[in-house]
Amino acid sequence: MLVPGFVVRQTQRTTATPSNQGTSERPERPERPERPESPDRVGSEGPPTRDQIRQQIRENIQAATDAVRDVERDARVRSGDLTAGPQGLPGSTVQPIFGDNVIPPQAVDIAMGFFVMCAVMVVGWPLARAFGRRMERGGQPAIANPAMSEQLQRIEQAVDAMSVEIERISESQRFLAKLQSSRGAEQALPASDRR
Repeated sequence: MLVPGFVVRQTQRTTATPSNQGTSERPERPERPERPESPDRVGSEGPPTRDQIRQQIRENIQAATDAVRDVERDARVRSGDLTAGPQGLPGSTVQPIFGDNVIPPQAVDIAMGFFVMCAVMVVGWPLARAFGRRMERGGQPAIANPAMSEQLQRIEQAVDAMSVEIERISESQRFLAKLQSSRGAEQALPASDRR
C-alpha cells in the first residue's frame, strides 16, 4: 500500500534464495555474520582484556541491529510499504515527492478549516446572541390582542381623571390653608376692631 504523494525509488538490493519467490512462506532470515573464533581461554593468554570485551559487545550490538533491520524490512515488504525489486527482492523505499521544507497539503487543509471556523465564530456569535434574545422575548409585540389594548385605554383614562381630582383637592387645601392664616391674623387684632 503506497501513500499518496510519495514516489517509489530504488535504493538497494539484497540477495535471497529464489526458492522463496511466489510462496506465502516467510523468507528465511539472513545468516548473522560469522564471528572469528575466540581464542581458547585456557591457554597462556589469560582472561580477555577490556578492549576485547568492548569489541565483542560492539559486534553483538551490530549483529542484533542488522537482524532487526532485516526483520523490519521484511515486515514492510509484506505490509506493502516497500515494493519488491526485481525477482521479488526487497529493495525500494518510499520517499516524498515534495522537499523537506514544503508543507504537506493535508496541513494546509487543516489550517484553512481553522481560519474559516474562526471567521464564522466572529460573525456568527453576535447573530446567535441577537436571535437568542429575540426568542426569549417570544417575538411578540408589546400589545398582542385588542381586548388588552381597550383595557389599557380605560386605565389611562382613569389615571387622567384621578390626576384632575387630586389637583382639585390640593387646590382646595391651599385655599383652606390661606383662609386659616387670614383668620389667625384677625384674631390677633383687638376686639374693638373686629366689630
